[in-house]
Amino acid sequence: MYKRYSGQSMVEFIIVTPVILLLLFGGLQFALIYHAKTALNYATFEAARFGAVSNARMSEMENAFTRGMAAIHTHNPTPDDVMCAREIVYKELESGFVKIDVLNPPTDVDFFNEMAPDGETIPNDNLMYRYKESTDGMTIQDANLLKIRASYCYPLYVPFINRVLGIILTNDPSASCPGCQGTVTSSNNFELGCLKNGRFPIHAQAIVRMQSPVKYTAVTSGESPWVGDSSYNPGTNIPFYQCGDVGDQEVIETYTPPDTTVRTGFWTLGARSKAAP
Repeated sequence: MYKRYSGQSMVEFIIVTPVILLLLFGGLQFALIYHAKTALNYATFEAARFGAVSNARMSEMENAFTRGMAAIHTHNPTPDDVMCAREIVYKELESGFVKIDVLNPPTDVDFFNEMAPDGETIPNDNLMYRYKESTDGMTIQDANLLKIRASYCYPLYVPFINRVLGIILTNDPSASCPGCQGTVTSSNNFELGCLKNGRFPIHAQAIVRMQSPVKYTAVTSGESPWVGDSSYNPGTNIPFYQCGDVGDQEVIETYTPPDTTVRTGFWTLGARSKAAP
């Protein structure tokens, strides 16, 4: 005898739809992350190149990094839009969503005292004739290789996925689920800070040969701030950024982030500009 199952299709639709949306949104979000990772690889290499010709100065590497990463915030091929995108990256640097580490040469004082004649500058000329070795076995030729690591908190724009990733990766165990520990723990402060602020941590490395002497004051001054320090509160949701409308004004290139104002939960960046002639 034929039986009608009223509502069966609706029940199946309700069960399957969240899974399908999760797969679709997840694929879109990870495609955006892959695009950001490609831009980060390029920006990190550019930062290392500029560091190689500027005594490994952190400020120069940060400037080059912002130029490379501006692409992910640029949506129109206009000078104003490009400059505004660079200002966004500068603000991310200021807020700690970017962390640039010098992995080589070592930045401790003892190493420079061993390798630098004056304790401040590692020679970069006539390397084929120089031989000097630190207590840990590093030669002066090795010390003239600049290796940096750039870490970036990429905004998760796709709804639902941004919350799911944050919960899965940073979940704290509870009495009802003692084994539900996220893969990112409190010891990974930078990654934890990214995820708690609706962002995803990505990393890139670059290595180039120094074209100028490495200076101790250059690699240790102006080090990038980051959200994982002891003063960071994981419960603080730092908002995303958006550019203000610069209209028909001409943007003045600058390395200084503009003043910011809070508007509807976002930091609104107004590009530094002057009236067009």
